[in-house]
Amino acid sequence: MISFDNSPPVYWLIGYLLAGFVILASQYKSVSTRTYLLTGVILIVFMRLPVIVFNRELNQDESQMLSHAITLFQDPVYWRSVDGTTIGPLDNYLLVIPKLFGFQLDYSSARFMGLLCVAGAWLLLFSSIKNWFGTAIARRISIVPLLFVAFTQEIDFVHYSSEQLPVLLLAYCVWQLSRLDPKMAPATSGLYFLGLAAGAVPFSKLQAIPLVAVLVLSAFWIVFQRFQRYNEWKSAIALILGGLTIPLFFLAFTLSFGVFDDFIDFYLLGNAIYAGGAGFLDIPSQFFKIIALSTDFQFFSLALIVPMVSGLVRIVRLHLPGKMDFHVPFTIILLILASIYAVTKSGNDFIHYLNFCIIPWTLLAAYGLSAVETWSFAFPAVIMLWFGGYDALHFVKERRLNAFDSVGKTRLQESPVVTEILKRRKEGDYMVVWGWNCSYYVEAQLAQGTAENHSERSIFEHPMRDTYRKRYLSDLGRTQPAFVLDAVGKNSHWVQDKKTQGIESYPELNQYIRNHYTLLGEYDDVRLYVRNDRMAVPRAATLR
Repeated sequence: MISFDNSPPVYWLIGYLLAGFVILASQYKSVSTRTYLLTGVILIVFMRLPVIVFNRELNQDESQMLSHAITLFQDPVYWRSVDGTTIGPLDNYLLVIPKLFGFQLDYSSARFMGLLCVAGAWLLLFSSIKNWFGTAIARRISIVPLLFVAFTQEIDFVHYSSEQLPVLLLAYCVWQLSRLDPKMAPATSGLYFLGLAAGAVPFSKLQAIPLVAVLVLSAFWIVFQRFQRYNEWKSAIALILGGLTIPLFFLAFTLSFGVFDDFIDFYLLGNAIYAGGAGFLDIPSQFFKIIALSTDFQFFSLALIVPMVSGLVRIVRLHLPGKMDFHVPFTIILLILASIYAVTKSGNDFIHYLNFCIIPWTLLAAYGLSAVETWSFAFPAVIMLWFGGYDALHFVKERRLNAFDSVGKTRLQESPVVTEILKRRKEGDYMVVWGWNCSYYVEAQLAQGTAENHSERSIFEHPMRDTYRKRYLSDLGRTQPAFVLDAVGKNSHWVQDKKTQGIESYPELNQYIRNHYTLLGEYDDVRLYVRNDRMAVPRAATLR
């Protein structure tokens, strides 16, 4: 596989030349829209390739979701074999797709799927702006988010995150909404698919519900206006049926496989416990706190600030309904507020939540662009001056352009404990990691033996800890994993105190391990237990 060192100047130069062409294409009608879109997608892929081939964990969520995908390929019943905690089932099922085509489920395959979501969301965003404001504005404003997602090297925007699929679904909903006209009969198929995508959002990320609720309400407003004129029911029925399709599917799914209670307990109630977040009055400070952590997003916002302010002024000055359709500007402003709420509600300072702001920011800028359209060249120039200046500075000082040196890192690594596991593993084996290091599942390519692949909810004190612990032991009896790792220590995320958080901290689990497993040894601060019947001498040829 191709790899990149930390300073590929020719590659980066080509990327900047391509970006220059795309910027020019966004401003001049002489370049066709099809050429602009095609070169825009090529630019995203070209500049994201270095991080795609970097086959190492960038964020714990990547390993968590990959572990789920590996497990779902072996046992596809979500909430029995897999509990994604705050991450919905669709995010994890999406990662199974490369395995169906014979590819390994690793960080490269995950980021490729994420890239497809990013590119698809950008194309849908462009089409939405075109439908609402025209092709010229769509080209001149969509270039800014394109440059942002192409050139950012901030980890939270380039790793496979649980926001990428819901953002794609939200972009699809916005596109379908942009096709609706209160003065014309809406296509029932479009309304059905809008509802279908909206109904899928809660099963990809509960956090995105506020944004999709705004889009659905806006669609119902258009349908209501149509109903007032023509007493037409089929449009509303199509939207409602579309919205119910995915939830009813998962209802039937959970009932058929006997995991409905798990869905309620661990996806809805369990996440409600962790969604306390900040109070309403704390939202502004929490939001600016998160933005302060991302310089790239700050410059993305700065590049759009003038048309965004112009858009706000236009909304405030609206007086007569006859001037225009109110649903477009009010949908945009409600999307802005919903995105801020979604970013701050959990109370966590995770930069990747800002993915939810990219579409609303761009739509507001598109709404205000007509008043400042003569400055349109300045907006992509701002963000390119930031990325270009940053890259030039680091190239001069450190000879570094690429943050993800993939030389010798295009294949999965083997931690010491995984090397030992691979000597004994068999096809169909399960593995359990007590603590929080899901990368061991990915390195070993072994399915998780408990639904939750990190055990912090079985360790920390909270109202549902006993429920999580009960399921943990039940899962061990169901899967009888060949290997159990006590990863609590220096290699574990959050849980590192061996005395109070190791396996011994859960007496029933400790007794189960003592009865059925043998301590093989400790490898780089990770204790490896092997099931008693698998303690034979390892085979000479191992499955990998």
